[in-house]
Amino acid sequence: MKKLTVLLLLSIVSLPALAVDDGQVRYIGGSAPGVAVGTVGSLDTTAETALIFEHSGSKLEIPYAAIESHEYSTEVTHHLGVLPAVAVGMVRIRKHRHYFRVTYRSSDGVAQVAVFEVSKHLPRTLQAVLMARASTAKTCSPCAEN
Repeated sequence: MKKLTVLLLLSIVSLPALAVDDGQVRYIGGSAPGVAVGTVGSLDTTAETALIFEHSGSKLEIPYAAIESHEYSTEVTHHLGVLPAVAVGMVRIRKHRHYFRVTYRSSDGVAQVAVFEVSKHLPRTLQAVLMARASTAKTCSPCAEN
């Protein structure tokens, strides 16, 4: 019984380690060439012509002019049943993960998609940058929030 309790406590303590820290971005998946799933890096939104995902000495550049759409969504970190969700919701705030999906065309015209997990403070900034730069470069349509 003690081993089970210790194992349960260790798993609960280690769960926040899977989340993305402030300023970090994790590539969740997509068709972007040269980026492995789970790669952690940062997004550079200061460039005037491209959104840049910098990771481990390399970078993925997504030109704002090539962005066709972008979508911001959130997902509950841990899915519980109805009653446990209500009970936990009464005691503390449930944690969410924040995702951005960017659909764009590569330089050779092939449709690409990149899905990033971002920290909870980045979505407003990133969405504002994408609305301003991608929309003026091309008629980009942001998808509805979930």
